[in-house]
Amino acid sequence: MGLEHSPVGFEQSKDNALLRVESSRQRHELIVKSLSALGFGALWGLAAGSAVPALAIANVYKVPMVIALSVVVTLPGVLVARHLLELEVSVQAICGAIVSSLHRSTLVLLGFAPLLGVYAYTSQWVAPLLAQGSALVALLCGALALRSQLAKLAAPRRQLLVLGFVTVVALGLSLLQLITLATPVLTLPTAFGHGIDGVLR
Repeated sequence: MGLEHSPVGFEQSKDNALLRVESSRQRHELIVKSLSALGFGALWGLAAGSAVPALAIANVYKVPMVIALSVVVTLPGVLVARHLLELEVSVQAICGAIVSSLHRSTLVLLGFAPLLGVYAYTSQWVAPLLAQGSALVALLCGALALRSQLAKLAAPRRQLLVLGFVTVVALGLSLLQLITLATPVLTLPTAFGHGIDGVLR
């Protein structure tokens, strides 16, 4: 009797099929969350520049661009940290954790978007403060979400905490500097618009 017709062979084939289905589901979820995060960022950008139509339209692609580029810049360092920490965690799992945290943080931006749109259209002084405040709250929520996502992975807790710290710092520094490529996003200039030089000045 061939292995493919034996109970053991059948179970192995069934397990492999289930693994393929689960992997496909995870990839689909990763894509959906990535696109959602970019969409939420675009809506926040639209609200942030709503006082100036040209700025609002430009923000629809500038804010998602900054988010996407930040992930691209951050990911190599995170993968190097994973290697140095000798974590036996798949790249897809780490990408999933990062994307899930970005999805949560941009969801916070989406929640602020209507209020920000009202203030951007009616108050040029308060709107930049609200925009910066909402971005900081979103980053905090994203960091907490990343910690929660990494905690679900089957790996030593200490190494995961180090990986989470590296990811948050690298992503924060990337966002802070890449925002200079998209400036202006708000109607009034802010310290963050000049990247790390503006913050440290």
